[in-house]
Amino acid sequence: MERSQLRKGDGQELSGGEKEATSNRKAKVLKCLESLCIACDEDNMPNIAVLGSGGGLRAMIALEGTLVELKKQGLLDAVMYLCGVSGSTWCMSFLYQEKDWTEKVQILEERLCDTLSKPSIGIQEEFNIATHAAEDELFSLTDVWASFFVCETLKQYDKTKLSEHDDASRNGKNPYPIYAAIEANQMDKAGENSPGTWFEFTPHEAGFPGLEAFVDTKYLGSKFEGGKLTEKREEKNICYLQGLWGSALGSMDANKEYLIDFLKEIFRKLREHCCAVGEAGDLQGLPVSMPVIGTDYTSEHCQGVPLLLQEFHVHASAGEDCEGIFRHLKEFLKEENCNNSYLKCCEVSETRDLKSCEERMVVFAELIWIFEKELGEGVWQLRCSCQLLRKTITCLLYWIWGCTNNFLYKSHDAQSTGLTNDKLIYLIDAGIAINSAYPLVLRPQRKVQLILSFDFSARDPFETIKKTAIYCKTNHIPFPEIDPEEIKDPDHPSDCYIFRGKDVPTVMHFPLFNTINCPGKIKDFRDKFTTFTRHYSEDDVKELLKRAKMNVSNNKEKILNEIRQIVSSSTKEF
Repeated sequence: MERSQLRKGDGQELSGGEKEATSNRKAKVLKCLESLCIACDEDNMPNIAVLGSGGGLRAMIALEGTLVELKKQGLLDAVMYLCGVSGSTWCMSFLYQEKDWTEKVQILEERLCDTLSKPSIGIQEEFNIATHAAEDELFSLTDVWASFFVCETLKQYDKTKLSEHDDASRNGKNPYPIYAAIEANQMDKAGENSPGTWFEFTPHEAGFPGLEAFVDTKYLGSKFEGGKLTEKREEKNICYLQGLWGSALGSMDANKEYLIDFLKEIFRKLREHCCAVGEAGDLQGLPVSMPVIGTDYTSEHCQGVPLLLQEFHVHASAGEDCEGIFRHLKEFLKEENCNNSYLKCCEVSETRDLKSCEERMVVFAELIWIFEKELGEGVWQLRCSCQLLRKTITCLLYWIWGCTNNFLYKSHDAQSTGLTNDKLIYLIDAGIAINSAYPLVLRPQRKVQLILSFDFSARDPFETIKKTAIYCKTNHIPFPEIDPEEIKDPDHPSDCYIFRGKDVPTVMHFPLFNTINCPGKIKDFRDKFTTFTRHYSEDDVKELLKRAKMNVSNNKEKILNEIRQIVSSSTKEF
């Protein structure tokens, strides 16, 4: 086993890449502080971290506006770490494509606005991405989410890899990026306050900071056993990771209804695409993995069978009537002499009302498997479409997200959490635990002294800081006391809260919508900018950027004052 693949920490070490990056960054930070008339040297230079919370597209846009304003106010270059959850990671992964993004963050804001105002990449391309992902044995709902939700929302398919952001993070020009996730099984067993639940990604390594167990980012997803690499697999691209980091549905069974409704919308678009192409008489425009029987999807005898199966599945999962779809499907199978599929379809039709939703999903997956084998064996496109549907149903049934080979499998020196017995781990959106990645920047090795927490959450803007206080108390991590009286009115928050203490980091907390930047209209803004909105108008994007920027510009002097206090207390280390 090479050290470059796996790293078991001793409680004192950061990755070599991170140590080099933060060392290179110090000169930039010192120069920035000097320009702000704050005199210090490396010995008493404050480590400052910016946290961007989750919040979907709202968080992505708001973090971009926040960073642009930090740059305008001369503060961005004083930041050592940039850490994100969910939608904030979408902004970060967009920025770190550029090696010197802090130098042209205003231009990148314009580019982001331009990208978000364009049409999506199209249902054809999204379907192609999903069918390709279904070829992987570790396919999960994260692939579905990334292919359809993330690609449509961000209007792009980012094929780059996180490890390729090495130079942008190491060269000292930009803050060091940290992306947050949690492990679903650990969350279920140990809860959000267990350090073993939290998982971090950087361009250099990924792993469980609470267990001090990491793998080189390029090798995350490869197979390991006993600490040794047994099969090298291709590193997942940024689009997939954006789906993983931003998969807020990942462990919430109550949101199956939302996901089913979302799939219905996808299949409606696919049907419309089939009809449009069929009417034009040009089948070349169809997704390569979507076969069409005939040219008119509305005809009873000329159905796009995979679409018919997909439509049946989502309607059946929602408990809706499927008799008409069954009739069309049986007619087609009978005409094509698909005896096994026809018999299975009749069986499913006759017994489905006697079965639970979960049982119907199981037998329907069996039907697709039989159909795939019987009719799709010689038709590659048909097989791919059926495979995607069958795997999606299985993942829905067992609620599988973020399926990844476990680099700790049978590892002898990993801390005992039961993880070493599992071949697979399941990585999901960290916002399900705490919607801001405090547990990652509070690693003692990072020595963060000032946290600028920008909260883009949809609900209680103080939930992240209240949960973090409990997490830190549980795990004996230094954190300032949170006075309940100070945060008792989540419906009418101010724009800046400061929490200090002896031998603890200082936390400055900035709720996105507040009584200062949208007086009397907080609820209106919250209702307008919801978490699962997939598109905002250009005017809405500009409005959101404006409100986010105000939280920085209105509080510049407060931020500077906290930096000065930390510098003057040069012994503030914990």
